[in-house]
Amino acid sequence: MDKHRVIIGWLFEAVTMLLAVFITFTWKKAFGTDGTPQEQQIVIYALVIAALFLAVGLTLLFNYRNSHWVCLPFSVMMLVYVPIGTALGGYYLWYFWKFIYKRGKG
Repeated sequence: MDKHRVIIGWLFEAVTMLLAVFITFTWKKAFGTDGTPQEQQIVIYALVIAALFLAVGLTLLFNYRNSHWVCLPFSVMMLVYVPIGTALGGYYLWYFWKFIYKRGKG
């Protein structure tokens, strides 16, 4: 199960990198001379979400004690973002229920 925890941690970091690419390409337009406040809010929102996903991925990689409970809401939230979010959210939920089942039997 430790292998899956590390894989999921790196996948959360990959989502962070995808958001970083989005932020990089939209920053100049949103905060340039013709940027609107709505575009700026979207970029700031993406920046905050990327920071949260970075923190969540690191908690899994560093194996913090409550990382399984911290990642659960993010995985449920990601289920609506087809196809990448659905795959990652489903993978984490599968891992989470296996982890809980294993800990309960242990």
